[in-house]
Amino acid sequence: KLWNMAPLAVLVLVAGIALASASSNPKHVIFFLIDDLGHSDASYMKQTYPNVTFGFLPPTPAVDELALNGVRLESYYVAQLCSPTRTSLLSGRYPYTIGMNAEVIVDGHPSCLPTNVKTVADHLQEAGWATSAYGKWDAGMTAWGCTPTCRGFEHFNGFYNAFNDYFTHRVGPGLDLRTDFEPDFANDNETGVYETELITSRVNAWIEDTVAKRPQDPTFAYVAHQANHAPMQAPMGYITGPCEDNIPESHPTRRVLCGMMRAVDASVKNITDTYKRLGIWNDTVVIFSTDNGGNPDTGGNNWPFRGMKATTFEGGVRGLGFVHWPGFSPAVRGAVSQEIVSVADWLPTIVHGIAGLPLNESDLNRVPGGPQPPPLDGLDQWPSITQGLPSPRTEVLINLIATACQSPNCKVPGQGAIRVGRYKLLHGHTSVWMTKLTESWKCAARSGKPDPHGTLPATAATSPPWCPNGWVPHPSSGLEPIVPPDAGCTGLPCNFTNSNYIEGGTFLFDVVDDPYERHNLAAEKPDVVAQLLARLQAFNATNIPQDNSPVDPASNPAKFGGVWTPWRGDPDPKKCSTNTTVPGGKIRSNFDGLMCPSATNCQLTGWLWDKGQPDGGVAPMHVHITLDGKTVVEDLIANVSRPGLVPKTGAPNSEHGFVVPLTAADVHVLRSGKHAIAAYALLETPKGFLKPLQNSPRCYCATKLCNC
Repeated sequence: KLWNMAPLAVLVLVAGIALASASSNPKHVIFFLIDDLGHSDASYMKQTYPNVTFGFLPPTPAVDELALNGVRLESYYVAQLCSPTRTSLLSGRYPYTIGMNAEVIVDGHPSCLPTNVKTVADHLQEAGWATSAYGKWDAGMTAWGCTPTCRGFEHFNGFYNAFNDYFTHRVGPGLDLRTDFEPDFANDNETGVYETELITSRVNAWIEDTVAKRPQDPTFAYVAHQANHAPMQAPMGYITGPCEDNIPESHPTRRVLCGMMRAVDASVKNITDTYKRLGIWNDTVVIFSTDNGGNPDTGGNNWPFRGMKATTFEGGVRGLGFVHWPGFSPAVRGAVSQEIVSVADWLPTIVHGIAGLPLNESDLNRVPGGPQPPPLDGLDQWPSITQGLPSPRTEVLINLIATACQSPNCKVPGQGAIRVGRYKLLHGHTSVWMTKLTESWKCAARSGKPDPHGTLPATAATSPPWCPNGWVPHPSSGLEPIVPPDAGCTGLPCNFTNSNYIEGGTFLFDVVDDPYERHNLAAEKPDVVAQLLARLQAFNATNIPQDNSPVDPASNPAKFGGVWTPWRGDPDPKKCSTNTTVPGGKIRSNFDGLMCPSATNCQLTGWLWDKGQPDGGVAPMHVHITLDGKTVVEDLIANVSRPGLVPKTGAPNSEHGFVVPLTAADVHVLRSGKHAIAAYALLETPKGFLKPLQNSPRCYCATKLCNC
């Protein structure tokens, strides 16, 4: 009875018979990203998994109606934590590919989605779409160029950090709520508007205004609700009624999460009703997604899947997601798709599949002439979703962190997870905490912890269940957490003795026949383990540094009038500075100058690094270049490999060079007369933001070096 959880029957769609009924693609996109949404935190899951014994699920009628009349994505993979998923969604790359896989960007972390990478909003805005973002950003705020209104979003209303108070909109000592670039002081008080409701009203106001002023333009609304992330807060009106009636009083955290989810459902209904009232609903596609699995310690639930947020079991990374469009044909409307989808797929699906825009590799760089960003990892899933065709994706990199573990007896360091076809490999540590916290290999009826943010009257006796590497049923089901069969102990509480969970190990699951990951096949199928491990190692061999810089004290909001504010680069937000280097460093550098391999091909090269930059000087700096005092390159990341730099200078790595191809017009100018070319480090100093590199400026007479 305990395992009455047979996998749902897969609805197989025959290729070619399920063509979309509308003559054109939708003109409007609403992307709902719900924070820490567990796989069974929406009530439509009872229809999706009819053979599973559920307890009471938060009632979500508006979400259910969209999901059950859309295409449910039941092999959809997100990252295990907030920032990696968000940066992947925005960029169309795996978090590992862009160096964003290590941790969550929290208050004062100088991390940022690489600024040479175009976001989904950049592509749409360039094509004339109206774009807006709401709620939680969590993709970096080190410099203004990291923030949404400098990343393709024409309008923003929300906060930059990983979470804030839902009523005061504060994070620690500072306000974190903005409208575009400006702080929203009107809502900086103890009785402010509940954040989910505030965001809803702002989305509605924007779409009403946009349709009135730009009736022919397509629109993109990125609605990233903070719910259901801690702190666990909801108005009592959402908690009373079904949540209190059906969830035991001994589980107050789950009651509050239920209320938070009801508020999200009300938001979805309110916003979609507005689109209907404006007459644009039939041209609107809704994409609904979690950012990672639910966290049972804050009331979330992933039953019947194993694991939770921050783990690489399915409960941490198999995301709740669906797509709804009134233009779907009857053949796909209501379908449950088991085709593999990655969160990285949304950029090409929206930009190419829905908007019909080209995605040329040469057009993916936000900094013309700068280092080319990595190729897209995402694939266009629109034909698969609308026509029932097979997914173009056969594998997905779920996680890759090469960090050594903290245990003195570490057996397999780091953490990796990949799915190829029907098989999924977990190698290393199953929990993002690795071996830092003993709780990662503990199962208990109660976590033993009160609410970490102090917003609930929860105590150790009323704390939520805890079993990150096992299975956690719903509190209302009367069942207790289930210990993995290979844990080395039975019953609760359980402290695992199996070294695979403590020192690192290898797990292999057939997630088609065994989606709940009950049977580790690693010992039975060493050939499959070897094949998937080779794919994981192929990614690992690229040695892409993962950004995990410590908190910068210079970010303290007390320095900015009590408001969380980008603290590096040019302080004028409208300049969208992407300079994230540490101010006032002692740099080593050289401006090589001009090289012209041919009559029409000239480029500028040089290098710069500073051991005071993050990670002991590994982080690249930024360069600014002028020709006769006129800007040639405003802000360029100097991260081109420079052979010989390490032994010559003692730099920790070689990726500190720059190569700037000049335009044909600039080359033509240089062919006659005398000209001065200067290269500067973009570095905040008492004299300003530009510091000349060694041997800068250099002067040229008809492209030949001459005295200045």
